[in-house]
Amino acid sequence: MEHGGLTQIGDAVWAFVRPGGGWGEANTGLVVSPGAASLVVDTVWDVAWAKRISDVQRPLVADAPVTEAVNTHSDGDHWWGNDTLPPTARITTSAAALDAMHEDLPPAGLRALATAGELIGRMPGPVSAAVAYSARVRAGARFPRRTPRLPDRTFDTTLRLTVGDRTVDLERLGPCHTAGDVVVHAPDAGVVFTGDLLWVGSTPILWNGPLDNWFAALDRLIGWDAAVYVPGHGSTGTVDDLRALRDYWLWLRDVGHVHHERGTSVRQATREIVRSNEFGRWSSWHAPERLVLSLSTLFDQWNGNPPGAPTITRRARAFADAETLLREGLFRTP
Repeated sequence: MEHGGLTQIGDAVWAFVRPGGGWGEANTGLVVSPGAASLVVDTVWDVAWAKRISDVQRPLVADAPVTEAVNTHSDGDHWWGNDTLPPTARITTSAAALDAMHEDLPPAGLRALATAGELIGRMPGPVSAAVAYSARVRAGARFPRRTPRLPDRTFDTTLRLTVGDRTVDLERLGPCHTAGDVVVHAPDAGVVFTGDLLWVGSTPILWNGPLDNWFAALDRLIGWDAAVYVPGHGSTGTVDDLRALRDYWLWLRDVGHVHHERGTSVRQATREIVRSNEFGRWSSWHAPERLVLSLSTLFDQWNGNPPGAPTITRRARAFADAETLLREGLFRTP
């Protein structure tokens, strides 16, 4: 059942899904205990979309006010819309995610980079390429003018929430995509909101790692055998989509390591990988150039650096590589 863009995916459980899975096109969720209370999973960074989602949810929570919210991780496209939540709703995330929220670039910073990309992005050089890719990341979204409301409560490993007469389980499975990735499990409905630990039809990004943690997280999610998995980006999925993502990471790890051992640069390794026959399986995923972002993280860790959020320099270099390869026509332009 669809309700103004919200699709019912379980007993009184809804998802607002943006199937393209592009930059900023994050999915959100709603778990309702009719006549009692509701829980929201994630908010989006575009203020117009965040308001739209809040508006279409309103009839569904008229007799079950939103008392709880969860931010699955620290990327802005999953929490910069927090100001659309009721002021009385408690927002929960992992302690590691909250630390990363404090450290990440705020909305004003990313807006400034994206604006610079629109102005000078066609000029030659790595700096202009990096800011041009920042403009792609914004993709026309209108960011909040100030840093939005941060979560009120954190946990370390697991936490059980009571929402009316329902229980919802939170589990931190990061660091993987980011430092503090959280999944939200509504077991009575057979639904899991995975945050960015699952992408469906959309190319994933390894920002933090280690990648072995992501394999463990996918195995954990597969073991739940839920009826519906709501990814951070892309259409709703199943266990088969979790396995497909696992295959992607296994392939990229193995082929990438070969190039790293040869001393190939990240950019050249990406060229050769994308031109290989094996890439065909993944080439239709949205924004395939994001492969170079993940490869930059893997190379950095294979160079002996500890897992962690990318430095400004590493992120800028990866953005410049992605933009350069797009301009070369290596990937389909988004």
